Amino acid sequence: MLFVSVITLVFVLISIYFFFRAEKLQRKLITQQRDSSSTRRENKVLVDTMTLVATREQEFAKERLKRLTIYAKSNELEPLLTHVELISPLINNYSIIFQECLQGKGRLKAICQKCFENQDKSAYKKFIAMLITSNKQLKRYWSSDNLNGFLFLVDALLTVEDEYVHVPATGQKNASLLQK
Repeated sequence: MLFVSVITLVFVLISIYFFFRAEKLQRKLITQQRDSSSTRRENKVLVDTMTLVATREQEFAKERLKRLTIYAKSNELEPLLTHVELISPLINNYSIIFQECLQGKGRLKAICQKCFENQDKSAYKKFIAMLITSNKQLKRYWSSDNLNGFLFLVDALLTVEDEYVHVPATGQKNASLLQK
């Protein structure tokens, strides 16, 4: 009888121990689920914000491209028009490339190739040829193959360089690019 009582007591004590242990683990699990839910909400807000930023940046880049095109046409700058045509797939797919680059390093070149080839099979090769023959800064931005390089590359490609801007015979520059 004593043996059965001892076994029963041990069983009861072990049951009480596991009950409190299970309660503690359940509280930890609830806390972890709450933290996980909070993190998912924050992540969704950040993703939505980054999408909004990418869309707004694309709008700005398209506007700059449009003004650059108007400037090149009004001043009959054929090299600048060619430059604009070469970079237009990059600007028109800005938000797609931006979002792909957010996913990690090494995605810029692959997504750019897809975007360029959707327009024309040889467009990507022409774009790469233009980058290879350009200055070291553009090559560095392109070779970084990440979001930061993409942002700097687009900004540099949309900046009017001195080689495209010429002074007319009157000595005044055409201000059509600066309007708006």
